[in-house]
Amino acid sequence: MITTNRITSADDLARLVAEINDASWDEANDMAAYDVDELAAYLDRQDTVFVACHHIDGMTRTLLGIASGRLEIKPYDRERWLYVDEVDVCADRRRRGTGTAIMQKLLEIARDAGCVEVWLGTEVDNHPANVLYGSLDPSERETFVGYTWEISVE
Repeated sequence: MITTNRITSADDLARLVAEINDASWDEANDMAAYDVDELAAYLDRQDTVFVACHHIDGMTRTLLGIASGRLEIKPYDRERWLYVDEVDVCADRRRRGTGTAIMQKLLEIARDAGCVEVWLGTEVDNHPANVLYGSLDPSERETFVGYTWEISVE
């Protein structure tokens, strides 16, 4: 059975962090090590969304993927929207419905929060992600240019 749950600071974060750090990530995930205190601080921020997808088989629980984002409000009309920052599926669990389960949970969270839209972006050359997101019947598919500024901390 696959379950996808919204994670809060009340959940067993030590167990989840261990699962995340032991999972099968690859370069496509661009994953860094998780820390319990950092995840708790993230979850304690207002309007944070974090979901974890597991396969449950009796007493065995296997992490399949995670996602994070934030519920935002526009500075006009007070419209709410969900910005999805990351969707990560374990390298050995791709193409088995995990990404779809995660996205369906994120869409459910957005609906329940009264959001008018969900926004996420991915690289144009990320074929698996584009196939997944396109299969979920988005209202719009855009091509855009993204910019990144690396800030050095001194």
